[in-house]
Amino acid sequence: MTTTPATSSAPPPSPSPSTSDMEAERKQRFRKILQSHIPEALQGGGKKEEDVMQLVDQLIFYEEVGDGKDEVQINEQAQLQELDETGRLTVTAHSLAAHFSTLEPTALDRAASKLDSDCKLWLSRLFRFKDSVPVYHDKRYEGLAKIGQLALYTRYPKYATEGFEALYSRPPVIYVSAAAPPGLGQYLCQQLGLPRSCCCLVPCNTMFGASSKMDVAMLEKLIEDDIASAKTPVLLVAYAGTPIVGHVDNLNRLQEISKANNIWLHVEGNNLATLTMFSIPTSVESALSGDSITLDLSRWLGVPSLPYITLFKDSDQALTEAAGLTTVDARLQLKCLPLWMCLQSLGHEGMVERIKASSDLAKILFEQLDKLSTIKQISREKRKPDREVRNVKDLISKAISALLVFEIVTPTVVFKYAEDSTAPGAVVAPYSSIRVEDSNQEKDAVYFDALNTWLAEALQASNPRVPIDLVEVDKEGVCIRYSPLESAQIRGTTKEDVEQFVESLQSNLSVLNATTVQRKKFRSIVTSHENLRLIDLDSWAGLGAVSYFPETHCGKEGELTDKEKVEINNLNSELVHKLKAQDTAFSTGLSQDGIVCVRFGLVTSDTDVEELVSLVYGTGKEVEESSKFLETMSEVIRKGIQEANKELEKENTEKLMHEGVLRQVPVVSSLLNWFSPTKEQVKGRTFNLTSGKIIPTVDTYKYHMQLQEDGSQSPSSPTTPKMNGDLPAAVTDSTSAAEVKAKLATQSSESSLPPATSEDLPDVVAEGQAAEESGAVAT
Repeated sequence: MTTTPATSSAPPPSPSPSTSDMEAERKQRFRKILQSHIPEALQGGGKKEEDVMQLVDQLIFYEEVGDGKDEVQINEQAQLQELDETGRLTVTAHSLAAHFSTLEPTALDRAASKLDSDCKLWLSRLFRFKDSVPVYHDKRYEGLAKIGQLALYTRYPKYATEGFEALYSRPPVIYVSAAAPPGLGQYLCQQLGLPRSCCCLVPCNTMFGASSKMDVAMLEKLIEDDIASAKTPVLLVAYAGTPIVGHVDNLNRLQEISKANNIWLHVEGNNLATLTMFSIPTSVESALSGDSITLDLSRWLGVPSLPYITLFKDSDQALTEAAGLTTVDARLQLKCLPLWMCLQSLGHEGMVERIKASSDLAKILFEQLDKLSTIKQISREKRKPDREVRNVKDLISKAISALLVFEIVTPTVVFKYAEDSTAPGAVVAPYSSIRVEDSNQEKDAVYFDALNTWLAEALQASNPRVPIDLVEVDKEGVCIRYSPLESAQIRGTTKEDVEQFVESLQSNLSVLNATTVQRKKFRSIVTSHENLRLIDLDSWAGLGAVSYFPETHCGKEGELTDKEKVEINNLNSELVHKLKAQDTAFSTGLSQDGIVCVRFGLVTSDTDVEELVSLVYGTGKEVEESSKFLETMSEVIRKGIQEANKELEKENTEKLMHEGVLRQVPVVSSLLNWFSPTKEQVKGRTFNLTSGKIIPTVDTYKYHMQLQEDGSQSPSSPTTPKMNGDLPAAVTDSTSAAEVKAKLATQSSESSLPPATSEDLPDVVAEGQAAEESGAVAT
């Protein structure tokens, strides 16, 4: 019986550390290749909550700077507004709406239906718009586009089945006020799939009434022309508070025209907020008879992230569903949860309190602006004077009108700085046939636009809690706009802030008034100086601008060459640089002709304009004189360089004639210099800036001193060295070597010394003799 030896099963050998590292590295490279198309921020297994919140913090409160965007700094403009209790509740509602979407369908539908029905009832009652249906949207004019779709379904019964063919025979027309934001008509046509010819822009009043109100007579004429042209009027967009000025259209007349022509009337504007008040203003009350309105509760109540709301009167539920104005999706119905919680928190009295507070701020500002003679109010409509009471009947009718007509100040304030309306002057009635032509009227309008721009910037910098905007108003130019309904509740503006704003306005007006008064005096003073030229910089909000012309260029303003313009620009640039060192109110400007000028800033009432102009004139003279000296010096140096070049060429020619051609060859010259060395001397020349002459430096190196042209030694050498007797007193750059030799010989004979030979004289004399023998030096 044979037995087999027992074998023990040994575990497989474990891989070495180097092999496992190589395997991990290989997998990492393979994973990197597979994720090469994924953005770097999303690669990997995700980030923790703390890291994500830190990224959000960096996204909002930090910004990248530098060319390579490699530096990060704090964004000072990113400041979150403080929220009140209602605001915090609304922000929480957005999170709850997202969380509620995880409910079971049955519970979700029940809650969403309750929210939708409550908001529908509350909004129709709060704004007195009975039997209306709300549409919630995030974009400003998205609801209006849907209303346009409903209007098409209403006027064209076959539009739902035939589409564009139903519109082809009688194209639709949409009427939009000229005071509407630019591009609104084009936006509506794009959303409705209509050509731009279907949008008709209705002009505003030109003769009577407010300048931003729709011209009712023109609207009627346009409607008649369109009907006669086989077109169908469909939609009319009117305003209860135009976007810029805040005027209210004649809604009563527009409603009559719309009913007569079966047109859908849609109303927008900030004044619709007053519909929630206990007493409705008469001018806005007619909006209740319209077909739809758009509300912006987020701005009016100062609550963040509330949706826009469009209320419309539902006449046919089938057409409403076809236009997409209703929804049965519970998740979409949850969009009204923030609005539901906001209305619950404020209540009716809370809404009225906030809207009335904003209107009161506008009223305070209106009353303060009435006291300023240089402020022109654009948004306040001029009221017709009351008829004189002559009998009891007039008294009773006036009392009844006061009871029936309730008006509040428009919550939009638009004003601008203008000339003093109380100042004496010719006043021409607008209806008069006389027309006063003023050639400078257009320039003055541009100048006052610049002043209003400066005023708005100054007011905004000193009063951040009263946000203002710069707007362009037709026939008025640049104006300043403040709308408390849009910003007061968000910024927390108070009456004290408005009063401080008025104080800041008054202080800035004193500067503007002084500048405009001194401007005419400034222009007359400048014209009295021959070298100063007035430069028209209409966009510059200051005293004015001048350019200094040198005497050689006076009277040649229109015939300047490019070189002369460069000289004038350099002079004026240096002039501004020197003036800035004395007063920072001066700055550099540029005219339309490309001439650099000196700009004068704003001045106060105690500023001496004549002294300012004299300062510019005197400094310009100094700069002109210094520039002349530099021009003369540059000319002297240029001529000296040319003369030195000629002498160097002459010296090279003489050296070639004296030494021969062989000494100029590199190898041969070395051999010749070794057999027969030449006498080397240091040669050079100095340029005298005073006289403009080139002086050889032979005497300087020989006598170790500088010899002046008048023969006096330089201050650095107190005593004159004696070499074979005193040198002549008059040794100048024009003294030839022969003359030096003759004078030295005369001195030696007078002192009874032995006759001087060429070896006893200085080298310069020996050189002079050699030069005379060669004929190179002229006596």
